[in-house]
Amino acid sequence: MPVRHDQLTQIDARTYAFMHLPGGWGQTNTGLVVGDDASMVIDTVWDRVRAQANMEAWSSVSDAPITEAVNTHSDGDHWWGNNTLPRAARITTSAAALTAMKEDTPPGVVGALAKLGRLTRPIPGPAGHLGGYMHQVTGGADLPKRLPRLPDHTFSDTEDIEVGGRGAQLRNFGPAHTPGDLIVHIRDAGVVFTGDLLFIGATPVIWHGPLENWMAAIDHLLQLDAATYVPGHGPICGRAEIELLRDYWVWLAQAAGDQHSAGVAPLPAARALVRSPEFAPFAQWGSPERIVLNLSTLYRLFEGAPPAPPTIVRRAKAFADAGKLQRDMTS
Repeated sequence: MPVRHDQLTQIDARTYAFMHLPGGWGQTNTGLVVGDDASMVIDTVWDRVRAQANMEAWSSVSDAPITEAVNTHSDGDHWWGNNTLPRAARITTSAAALTAMKEDTPPGVVGALAKLGRLTRPIPGPAGHLGGYMHQVTGGADLPKRLPRLPDHTFSDTEDIEVGGRGAQLRNFGPAHTPGDLIVHIRDAGVVFTGDLLFIGATPVIWHGPLENWMAAIDHLLQLDAATYVPGHGPICGRAEIELLRDYWVWLAQAAGDQHSAGVAPLPAARALVRSPEFAPFAQWGSPERIVLNLSTLYRLFEGAPPAPPTIVRRAKAFADAGKLQRDMTS
């Protein structure tokens, strides 16, 4: 079993994860792979205080300089801490993820909306639902004011990185959760860092799609039969947890299709589905209200609309619905 030191988890002698449990909004896991004379960081976090704490944690377990870093995808909670990386470190991501990073809502805007949400959440109706949920999403994180350092190296399908005599294989499975989602397979340790292709104990979110790509990624992860999987959110896991995530998507794709065919809008459909007996295996996951975010994306795809980035307008509507569903589920 991995040795735990607060949030710092030693997976083997030279592979670590920095865990932020239980894995809700913004509670991102990151990784460190230590080689003979160099090391690699996998993802950074959006809270500036915690991003610096991560760097200090890595220096406490290894003096091998960080020469490589990987951002698994374009969500800000996985790369807005890039400014804490050494300037000499190369940062790699998928080409699609880099494009999405440049197009996404800037961190300063997200932070301002979260602060505004703290004031508007008592207001009845959509404004209050959006404000309360937006404040919850950021969780009081100290977000950067400006767009942080972007990756300086990209690839399309696969990439092999050597760091201090150790090999890491990167494979891109996007578009899925976002336009570009990659995994990092450390073969000599039997460890896979999955980014947000795995949410464990937390309800997943599909912003982009198609879902078929995400399912293919899950099947690939199972075929790897690794000893340890480090998800983007939630605890370290094995096959059983991945199979349960797969079950969620299989169930939701069918249930969403039925609701859409019946002409039921995402919010009332989500209310019905969380009350259904088929939802029971997933009911204890964190943020169950995210189901309405998933329905909004799946409905777009059912209607033949092209996948679209989660713009601020789209996020606002989805977060307002999630806030309303959350209040309905807890009232």
